[in-house]
Amino acid sequence: MPTNSDLNDGLRARSGAVDLDGRLVAFLYALLRDHVQPGVAEALVRETELDPSGPHHYSNGWLARYAEDLAGRLLTKTP
Repeated sequence: MPTNSDLNDGLRARSGAVDLDGRLVAFLYALLRDHVQPGVAEALVRETELDPSGPHHYSNGWLARYAEDLAGRLLTKTP
């Protein structure tokens, strides 16, 4: 009789079994899987791509600094 682990391994193999490096990819994957619809993320990326010039202006400085901190932590190789 197959175990739960065997069934999970089979499902993973059938669905693509992808292994990737990178904390940013891991974060985005979890965000898209659990919290944000992929279409919403795609629209935000396209909006950003259409206006790549900076600096960007933010109405909530605390949130902007937190976003900057998150980006820096995800993009550096060491924590």
